[in-house]
Amino acid sequence: MEKQHPYQRYFIKVKPVLRNKVEELRLLGLGDVNENEVWECLVTKKWKKPDVDIHIHEIVQDILTLSNSQYMTYKTIEAYKAPNLFKELSSEDLNQLLKD
Repeated sequence: MEKQHPYQRYFIKVKPVLRNKVEELRLLGLGDVNENEVWECLVTKKWKKPDVDIHIHEIVQDILTLSNSQYMTYKTIEAYKAPNLFKELSSEDLNQLLKD
């Protein structure tokens, strides 16, 4: 079982702020973003070393100051970490898939 992040207890309380950030990112052209992805980005990148005495306003500030480029960098890195779905296919199989 994976250990829960210490800031998870604030997730429900800051959900409106996350929703606001999602709307902002969508206005900037990122159509497929959601609250959970923004939260995971912050947990993975900004909150690697959690502060035990953090206040909710600091979490809100981190959410609001997350930039479009920080989020896109996170998503790009996560995409590179994803498994290669075509790894098991031979070049003949790939050619067949890409054939007109």
